[in-house]
Amino acid sequence: MRCLVDDLTAGWNNADHYRCVKQLRAVIGKRLANEAQDADVAKHLKAIPRVNVLEHPLIQQFNESFRGEEDRTSRESISGLTGPHWWKQKTMQWRGAATDHTMVGNNEVWLCAAGIRRKGDSNDFYTAFMRDVKREGSGPWLPAAEDRVLVKIDEKVSALDAWKLQIHCCTLALLLEAEKNPGETVTVRFPAPSRGTDTPAVGEISLSVDYVDVDGTKLTEAFLTATILDRSKVQAVDVAAQIARAALKNNAEEWHSTIYTENSFAFSAFIDPSARQHARELERSGTLPSDSAPGSLRLGVRAHYAKEHGLVDAQVEGSSVLSLCGYWFVPTADHVGLETCNECTKQYGQLPQL
Repeated sequence: MRCLVDDLTAGWNNADHYRCVKQLRAVIGKRLANEAQDADVAKHLKAIPRVNVLEHPLIQQFNESFRGEEDRTSRESISGLTGPHWWKQKTMQWRGAATDHTMVGNNEVWLCAAGIRRKGDSNDFYTAFMRDVKREGSGPWLPAAEDRVLVKIDEKVSALDAWKLQIHCCTLALLLEAEKNPGETVTVRFPAPSRGTDTPAVGEISLSVDYVDVDGTKLTEAFLTATILDRSKVQAVDVAAQIARAALKNNAEEWHSTIYTENSFAFSAFIDPSARQHARELERSGTLPSDSAPGSLRLGVRAHYAKEHGLVDAQVEGSSVLSLCGYWFVPTADHVGLETCNECTKQYGQLPQL
């Protein structure tokens, strides 16, 4: 973060990226001071690409240099500096210092310092960097507490994104299986989001389909049930159900829902034809089409009021919140320009005014 904000003050191909990383560093500072939550950092992190692919020439060169498993002999060391060793990074007028020494972590590589090439000048980056490291040691340039917080939260976000993708793909696979045997139920169990492996199942998604003739048009109606296996992971099951429904029909207001039992929730809707196309493409190629990606249920045509408590976490994690009218929704859609729910407006008007 120090290198991004303090060293790379110019040369950005996308000025918004620099503005965003400055804001990100500020909120990480608040997180370290216990004035912000992980969700606040995650929200800022989601607003930009992964840090290693931000649009600055030196960052792009650094990412390219260490992306593969090239022979280290192709890299040039900064001679005379050890503990850790440093690799030179060069592109246009920009110069940098990167390290993959075990001092910063196993299987990690960091771009720690950057500056401008000024050949023959005492302020040339490599001349100044070598002088400063020999005088002060490597400590000021190595990953700091703010960087470790960023890594921790980035790993959580990445694990959550991977988990959402898994739920999305599993739902499409269930659709193909259910269509082979209409009326029969197919089921898959899933764990909670985790950076580990072999985690226990916390819920299951079940799906069956039936075909309905509506004015001469054959429609596929999906019956989806989300079952909670671990009551301590209710939110994970809730999010999984949202993702599964969005894979089949992403407009929340076109789903009908019924609470079957304390631990099971059932939904039904006519699926989008594109869901079947996405499922078949996934089966054929093993990859999702570009227009099929894990997402949240679209709010629909009306905006709702909800209590502020927990709203930020819900926006970041993709979980649902209860509106004042009693409707559950995922607060990810832009409410500007939408008609406001009449019942929510009525309930909001009856709240005490502060």
